[in-house]
Amino acid sequence: MAVDVHAEGGAAALPDRTALLALEEAAYELGRTFPTGVTSAPEAMRILQELFTQAGAGTPPSRADDPPAAARRVLAALAREEGARKLVEGILADPPEDDQMGGEDVVADLTVLTGVIAFLRMHVSFRFKRDNGRNTVEFRIEKKPLTDGALTALVRAVLSLMNREP
Repeated sequence: MAVDVHAEGGAAALPDRTALLALEEAAYELGRTFPTGVTSAPEAMRILQELFTQAGAGTPPSRADDPPAAARRVLAALAREEGARKLVEGILADPPEDDQMGGEDVVADLTVLTGVIAFLRMHVSFRFKRDNGRNTVEFRIEKKPLTDGALTALVRAVLSLMNREP
C-alpha cells in the first residue's frame, strides 16, 4: 500500500498495524545510523525517567494511551527531522507489509517507546554511566549541557508523542 507522504496526513493515513510496523522499521534504521546504546525496554524507560527527573516533570508515561496513534505522531515528528526525513519518507512511500508483527499490546508499546527514543536521539546524545552498580544517564546537545528550557521542551515533545497532555 503506497502512501502519498506529501499529502495532508502522510503517516496519519496509515492503518493501525501498518503505522506500528513503519515506526518499528524507522526506529531500527535510525538506531543503526544514530546509535542509542539502548538494549532493552527498561533502559529506554530509564532514559525517559532521567529526562523527566532532570526537567522536574514527574514520571514519564510507561505506555502510550493509543499506540497506533502515537506511532503515527512519532513518524510525523521524525518526518520533520532533517536527519530522518528521507528515511521516513521512503518507509511511508512503501510501508512494510502486515505479515510479521503479532499486534500484542506489549509489542505495540515497545515499538512506540523505541520510536520515542529514536526521536530523542535526533535532538540529544545520551550515554549511560555505570558506577558501582548504579546507572545514570547523561544528556548533551553537541558539547553543551541541556538547559532546563530544553529539557522541558523535550518532555513536552515526549508527552505529545505518547498522546499525553504536557
